[in-house]
Amino acid sequence: MATFDTDVDFSESHGAEINVVAWVFTGSAIATVFLKLFARGHFSHNLGWDDFFIFFSLGLSIIAAAFVSYSVTLGLGRHTAAVIAEHGMERYVLTAKWQIIAFRAYSFPNISIAILITHLLDPNPLRTRCLYAMVTMQVVFAMISVLIVFLQCSPTQMLWDPSVGGTCWDPDVFDDFMYWVSAYTTVTDIVLAVVPISVFWKLQMRVSTKLGVCIMMGLTLLSAIVTIVKATYLHLFTNRTDPLYDVVTLVIWGLIEQNVVIVAACIPTLRPFFRIAFGTKGSRSGNTSSRTRSGSGFKLSSNPKHSLSQRLPSESEIALETHHDDTESNASHHGIWRTQEVHVESDEEDALSHTDRDLRNIVPAELRSAR
Repeated sequence: MATFDTDVDFSESHGAEINVVAWVFTGSAIATVFLKLFARGHFSHNLGWDDFFIFFSLGLSIIAAAFVSYSVTLGLGRHTAAVIAEHGMERYVLTAKWQIIAFRAYSFPNISIAILITHLLDPNPLRTRCLYAMVTMQVVFAMISVLIVFLQCSPTQMLWDPSVGGTCWDPDVFDDFMYWVSAYTTVTDIVLAVVPISVFWKLQMRVSTKLGVCIMMGLTLLSAIVTIVKATYLHLFTNRTDPLYDVVTLVIWGLIEQNVVIVAACIPTLRPFFRIAFGTKGSRSGNTSSRTRSGSGFKLSSNPKHSLSQRLPSESEIALETHHDDTESNASHHGIWRTQEVHVESDEEDALSHTDRDLRNIVPAELRSAR
């Protein structure tokens, strides 16, 4: 029979903090994934395997957050002795059971990131195989860690109900393996950030554009930092003196980690959405000098309904500028020039895969030409 710490403040609770973190970060992941879905549907018109793994990961994240919230309603975040004193041993057993079931260690978003990277960069079979092998092993290790959670005690029920009797492995077995999984996950996150950055940074383009693309592709570094912080609290999972209260910090960082990596996987594909959301206003305010100097601006579209279409510009999109040319051959062209933006759509676009269209949306034109 376990002995719980009774020298505690029975009114103390971190349940509200757990719920806030759970649903703020899960809500952010949900919003980001649906923005990704909108951008993919609007610009590419089809989905890929990277989308499947992101949606699957989001589903697991929502389920985990729901389980954790249910555990909070039962007593997670309060001192174990307080829960037992008010509701009996059965409430503690039920709370601990749902908290353990909510334990998750998966890495499916990194598969999505690896798929995106391999399609954005130049073809390299060796690099592709290495990236896929890394993320696959990460998922395997994560699944093994979940198995260890439920196999470390015999019977398994002893994990949440010590009164049933039985035997459990030394807590160091679980802790050491989880430290290994965290270390491997951190290395994988770093690799998934460094590989695209190292390629994009060498290209000839404006520093501001280069920096923006590298930041988008390097967001998995943030996930690596969160994984390291979470690893420092892994030992709390096997705590037996006040399990419902001491595990709070680990639960919170676990919720943050699972959603940060989902957001990091989605952000690179949202560049077209950001251009529409934040660029339209600027273009209407008269910031059209670049289009005026270069003549008509052309944009490729993947609309399968038309082989060729031209959109007439609105009044605000017509740029007027006086051009002065000192050469005699161009003297007749002095005066006011009217330019308009023409959207050209081609049947050739229909043959592009969604990842090829992502390249056009994520990577600026000057970067594509440098490739």
